[in-house]
Order: sequence, then C-alpha cells, then structure tokens
Amino acid sequence: MKRLLYIFLSGSLLVASGCGKDFLEPLPSADIAAETAFSTPEKVTAAMNGLYDLITTSSFNTQISLTQDIKGGDMVLLKTGNYNRFLTEYQFLQSPTAGYGGVFFRDAYKLITNTNVAITELPKSPISDDLKNDYLAEARALRAWAHLQLVRLFAQPFAVNQNAPGIPVVDKVIGANDPIPGRGTVKADYDFILADLLFAKASLSTGRTGGDGRFTVNAVNGLLARVYLDMQQWQLASDHAKLARTGYPLQPAATLLEGFVDPNDEWIWTLVYRSDDNTGYVQIASFQEPYNIGYSTFRATTSFLNMFAANDIRRRQFYVNLDMVATLEGDALRRDDILFSRDGYLMNKFWFRDAWDLNVPMMRSAEMYLIEAEAESELGRDGLAQDALFAVQARAIAGAVKSTNTGTALKNEIRDERRKELYGEGFRFYDLTRRKETLTRTAPDHWVPITLATGDYRNILPIPRAETDVSGMEQNTGYTN
Repeated sequence: MKRLLYIFLSGSLLVASGCGKDFLEPLPSADIAAETAFSTPEKVTAAMNGLYDLITTSSFNTQISLTQDIKGGDMVLLKTGNYNRFLTEYQFLQSPTAGYGGVFFRDAYKLITNTNVAITELPKSPISDDLKNDYLAEARALRAWAHLQLVRLFAQPFAVNQNAPGIPVVDKVIGANDPIPGRGTVKADYDFILADLLFAKASLSTGRTGGDGRFTVNAVNGLLARVYLDMQQWQLASDHAKLARTGYPLQPAATLLEGFVDPNDEWIWTLVYRSDDNTGYVQIASFQEPYNIGYSTFRATTSFLNMFAANDIRRRQFYVNLDMVATLEGDALRRDDILFSRDGYLMNKFWFRDAWDLNVPMMRSAEMYLIEAEAESELGRDGLAQDALFAVQARAIAGAVKSTNTGTALKNEIRDERRKELYGEGFRFYDLTRRKETLTRTAPDHWVPITLATGDYRNILPIPRAETDVSGMEQNTGYTN
C-alpha cells in the first residue's frame, strides 16, 4: 500500500546504532517497534541522536543549502563538467519529476514522522520527567525546523502571500488507515512552527551547550528570529536575534579564513560530521572548494566578487593556493591570489579536507546581528540598525566606519552585507524571495540569464508527482503534473 507524504505505517522506526550512518527512519510495523526503541534510557538517547542523522543525509540539508545559493545569482554553476548536479536547479527547470524537490519533500516528512514518533513515545519512556520534557522540546524544535524547510521550498513566502497554499502540517503519528492532512495556508504553517518553537524555548534545558550539534535554547531563539523575519514581525525578530547570539561572540577576523569546518564560539548551531560518519563527496564544501578535489562546480560571479572591498578580509576567501590548483598538493588555505576558472571565480571559504569531518555552520552570531540590523531598520530605528551592522563590518573590514545611511539606503547596505557574510551558507535565494526582490541574472556573469519577479511560480518548487499521483494533493500554480 502506498503511503502519502512519504509517511509509512505508524509505530515503527530504526534507531541509530552509533556505527556508520544508520538513520532513524520509519519502517513497516514488522520491524523495530517504536515502544521498543524507547524502552531503555540508552535506546532513548540513541533515538534522539538518530533524529539528527536524518538532517545530515546528502539529499536533505546539503542539497537544500546548495540549491538556495546556486539559484540566487551570486554564484554560477559550471556550464560543463557539472556532473548534472544542480543543473536543473540552476536553470530553474524543476518540475514534478525533475530536480531535487522530490527528495526534499520525502526527507522532510521522514524527519517529521520520526519526531512525531518520539513525541508519542517519550512520555512512556523510563527516563526522568525533566529529561522527558527536554527531549520533547528538542523533538518539537526539529519538527518545526523540518516544516520551515518545507514551507520555504514549496510555498510562496509569508511576505508575498500568507494566504497562499502552504504545506501539509503533520502533528501526530499517522497510521495506515488514517487520513492524510491536506494543504492549509502559509500562515497556518507558520503558526504551527511558532507553537513548536515557543514550546521548545520554554521547555528545553538551559544546561545544553550545543557542543554535540544538538539544539540549545540559543539555537531555538535563532530559529524564532528567522521565522519572525519571514513574517515581518520586526520587533520579535530583533529580540530573538539578540537572545540567540548571547554567549556566542563574533570571533576574530582571522577565523573567517580557517575553512568553516571547525566550530568556534560564534557557531550557535552546528551540524556535526565525523571522519567515520559523513556523506563523502556530497558535502557543502565539496561543491564550493577550488581545487577539484571534490565536485568543485560552483563559482562566484564577477559582479559578486567585486562587492568585496580590498580591505575586506572576506575578499581573501576567494584567494587560492595557485600551486595547489595545478598539483593538488599543498596547503588548501594558503591564499596567493584570486583566480577566474572557466565560468567564474574560484571560492575558498569552505575547506574540503581529506578527513571529511566537515562540520557545517547551521547558525552563526553574524547572521543574528544582521537579522537585528534588518529588523531595526524596518522599525525605523536606524541608529540601532547601524550599530548591529557595524558589529559585522568592523570584524571583517579593516578601518571600517559605522554607516551613516538611513532609510532605503541602509536597508540595501544591510542586504548586501548579508550577501557578503553568509554566501555559501544557504541564504541567498530565500532572502530574495522573502524581501520580494526580483532575481536578475545577466550575461556574462551567467550562461543562463533569467529574471524572476516576486510571486513567479518558479520561485517555489512543485509538489512531487510521486505525491500528487497518490494523494491528489493540489499542485502549485504554474506546474503541470
């Protein structure tokens, strides 16, 4: 029997074993029962760890992040030698049967299913009430994060049309004979996400440090800041951005040249990969590294590189070891000069090192300062916006002077600072669509020029045909099954 929303029979799952990459995922009920998986404290711990393995699959967070950058205009995909990865996404040729949308849809609902199993079984598990509440909060934070990925990918932005069709909210374990939830509105989706995150904020243990890559109260506040930014609730966005970055100070400028693989005190939430637990060549760094060790198929456009002033240390993130380009031997982070390679400039922000233990920064304090700056500028408090913006600029730009821009000029400066600080971390296309800006890609920067205005159907992904064929779910306007 086919199941809709990639949700399998209820009450069964596979628990991460701690050896290799065994995912916590739904299985037919004849396999491992959920009540067994949560029957001892050790198994509960393994199950909760297993939820994070569902995020680290190569087809989920990695490809979502890379898709949002390659669509956003600041990067270009190699015209040839791209291994057919992200080719559909770069050209905006996604369809119900083409592109990565199908795996995004599948993997998000797999994670949601498993968080619902955890939420159902944790109250019955043999652990302390305090630990139950902590784990319940963590499961709900993960459920909110997964729903947020879906609504951003498959529905028009909240700021564009909050009453547009959203994505199905799944708030409980669904059995074989249960009806499948339909699509509500974008607003309903965000209301659900907020409820989960506010519960997590109130209930998650304040003793969590985040060193293991799991959610902390700071990370939940950071997600709330992102959600409120999407919803244009500026005061709440600013407030939660400040809470998120508390205790996570911006690090010295030199850390921006260390390869973005080892967490530092600025990383609020980290996705952890180990040398014995990783996705090999299908990692974010692989597509952006400059030496053709990994895929090395993403390039910076000329116009984007030119946004970085000579005294901005982030310009040196594009400098490469010229000897290593030729020989593949040497120090990958030695920075001799910038180099145009085929369709764009090589990037050297992320280090694709041999051990493959390439941790991913899911949230940094720099982002929180920029959320604060944007929100304060929208509230008309330009002085506070300038202060938050200057924190990021002063770290990166030698001799930086605090902005005196106001109004639209200040908003544009903050927007551009987000581009320079957060490129390669999966924000660019989201930022364009939520701010209701037109994507304009032109030659010679791009071999596929394109203009997409606010509300264009191609700004969001189609519902996969594998889903609509079974459920009859409403397809997104503009797409044909």
